[in-house]
Amino acid sequence: MWDFTCPDTLASSHLSRAVLGLGAVANKADEKKSKYYSLPSLYDFTPIAVETSGAVGESAMDFLQELGRRITNTTAVQHSFMFLMQRLSVAVQRGNAVCVTGTETSSPIVWTMKSLYYYNYISTFCDCIVCSVLDI
Repeated sequence: MWDFTCPDTLASSHLSRAVLGLGAVANKADEKKSKYYSLPSLYDFTPIAVETSGAVGESAMDFLQELGRRITNTTAVQHSFMFLMQRLSVAVQRGNAVCVTGTETSSPIVWTMKSLYYYNYISTFCDCIVCSVLDI
């Protein structure tokens, strides 16, 4: 089981952590594990965090590398992990573009709709990859 988040590296609430180094904001997502402690031990939870700057958290990178390895084993395409990371990068860039264009309007409704689209786009992308690899 996994939980995806894409924190805005430049948000005022993250700046004090972002200056600590690349991926510091994404690594904060590991703290999300605590809300899943009540799950039975048969579930393995992994937080997936990719910053808007593109940095990936440590646990997310471990997960993505394992996913890339499984894709390679399933498809025999040796560059599967690289392709996975490229697709994730493009998804983050598209989401950033949606967020930036959302700031051009003064309507909070348009901003909310674009933010929801961004979150759903990346979540759907991740769901499709995981489901296709795990044959779900």
